[in-house]
Amino acid sequence: MKFEDLCHAITNYTMLDLERIKSLWRLINDINHRRIKGDIVECGSYKGGSSAVLRMGMGPGRKLWIYDSFKGMPGTCELDGEVAKKYVGTCLASKGDVLEILRDTGARSDEFVIVEGLFEDTFQKELPEQVALLHCDADWYDSVSIVLESFYPLISEGGCVILDDFGFWEGCRRAFYDFCQKQGERPLLERL
Repeated sequence: MKFEDLCHAITNYTMLDLERIKSLWRLINDINHRRIKGDIVECGSYKGGSSAVLRMGMGPGRKLWIYDSFKGMPGTCELDGEVAKKYVGTCLASKGDVLEILRDTGARSDEFVIVEGLFEDTFQKELPEQVALLHCDADWYDSVSIVLESFYPLISEGGCVILDDFGFWEGCRRAFYDFCQKQGERPLLERL
């Protein structure tokens, strides 16, 4: 499937605009080009459009791990701000939506794992051993924090962390900055 066809196929399965889809595609291909070891992880999948992009670009020998509650956006905390509260329960999709777009774009069942449930529960189960690329579309402070705490230690040297809502939700930004401060990290940020 050509990239243009993939973009057309996922139109009803994503909230990403074309620029962000292209960025995701560029980053997954960069991971492959640099031969960064590990699997691909997506936390927060909605209907699976970005999952399909990651799966199409991930290259041989990798698995895509998809984590989502499939119950809409979870509750917020004070650090997320007042506006965020209005979005609790929105962006509701089903595991079936994700399976549909993955199948429609040619995915084989051995190429991905869908883990359904709240992050605080599902991250206690099986995780990939090593992660080349982490796509965090978790929006809120608590959700982004637990994603980073759970998966950052698994990121391969040269790997990539994408914070989908860094430029939009205050809780996402605060979680990232707080995590970096605790870890003593000074990461290179590229904003889109």
